[in-house]
Amino acid sequence: MTGAEFIAHAISAGTLLGCGIGDRLEGAESVIPLSYVDDVTGRRNSRTLRRDYGLFEVTYGGDPDWMCQALSLEVHRLLHLPDLRDEARDRLGIRFEPLTKWADVRREYERIAGNGALEVLDESPGYRVFRKRSVGASVHVVHDPSAERGDFPGHGDVWSLEIISPRFMQ
Repeated sequence: MTGAEFIAHAISAGTLLGCGIGDRLEGAESVIPLSYVDDVTGRRNSRTLRRDYGLFEVTYGGDPDWMCQALSLEVHRLLHLPDLRDEARDRLGIRFEPLTKWADVRREYERIAGNGALEVLDESPGYRVFRKRSVGASVHVVHDPSAERGDFPGHGDVWSLEIISPRFMQ
């Protein structure tokens, strides 16, 4: 599977590797075979666990029964981390390029049966956000004609994908 196909399926389903909002930590551990670093913050009864897999970040709440609250796919990291691309290919079967064009993701998204149009937002300077509210998915795409591909993703490249509970989307 290509990176563009993977991102399109994540937008469509609102999951990363089958892990979604409300899933327990144990479930993610069984489907995400990547190394990670944990960061636990907060005080008793309001602690948060952020698990960083390099390519993915998953945020959990509800200690000790950790439940997924948010997921993100950090596509921009792939440009400078060839080992991360290799790990995604070898362990997940996903062939990411250093940069992923939104046009490629959108084409793959439109091929998936039952997908409707995405909402288009201009929430932040330099980025356009494409949202599938029903599953809580938002894709940040570089939207600055002066941003050229180089040390960072350029105009029209995917920066990241976030998935949160649809009830928190305005």
